[in-house]
Amino acid sequence: MTIYIESFLIQNILINFCLLRLVYLTTKSKTSTFKLVLSAIVGAIFSVVCAYLLTSNLIMNAIKLITSIAMIIIAFNVNFKQFLFDFILLFAYTYAVFGAIIALSSASYFTSFGVVTASKINLNLIAILVIVFSYIFELVCKHIKFKIKSNNLIFPITLIDNGNKVKIDAYLDTGNLLNVAGEPVIVVDAREIMKLKKINFINLYLYKGETVATNTVCGSDNLKIFKIDSMQLKIGKEIKNYTNQLVAVNLSNTFKNTNYKALLSPLLL
Repeated sequence: MTIYIESFLIQNILINFCLLRLVYLTTKSKTSTFKLVLSAIVGAIFSVVCAYLLTSNLIMNAIKLITSIAMIIIAFNVNFKQFLFDFILLFAYTYAVFGAIIALSSASYFTSFGVVTASKINLNLIAILVIVFSYIFELVCKHIKFKIKSNNLIFPITLIDNGNKVKIDAYLDTGNLLNVAGEPVIVVDAREIMKLKKINFINLYLYKGETVATNTVCGSDNLKIFKIDSMQLKIGKEIKNYTNQLVAVNLSNTFKNTNYKALLSPLLL
């Protein structure tokens, strides 16, 4: 099979850029796109030299090691400890991406005279797709990071009233300072209150009890207030009990796309 040096160089630049971006996404080491591209080019040049001019495996591996060090130094502004971490990740991602590229770009056939490997997809296309994937991976990482932070503020609670119990997850909303005469109020999804009170939406809508004004949870609105017998809040292994807890009912779809059904007040803690 004939491999042109231009194609080999472009493929290596793309793959190196992808590897360096994966390292950056993992460590967030200080860098820039220019530095990543420059480092990828330097690494590709060394790969071409190794492929076309060297035959000794020992020298080739030594140059690859030096190349990896040079790529990290060029790409990232880090101290020695961070450098070691980036260096290890670069090798880990190199072997992972190399295996994926081999799997995607070639097909192996067992014959009576050995194993035959044939290319299925253009390697340039695969390299570009991997880089696109790295940008998608960055967006996913940002979302996951936000979800992890949010999930640390989610606690299981149990609402108890007239012998009925409803177990839901609640989010500790630091902006929820709703209170009635100094008593903290939690905001709960209407469906959960209907389960607890054994009422339908019409009964809930026509409820004429106390209300509390809010401009943060549901826009400018008045939330209906209920008093339930008690609420249990689990924080780690500790369970806190609150009697005669005030609950504001949210009639909108605020909780529709969330993994919690109530907003806790920091005044409870």
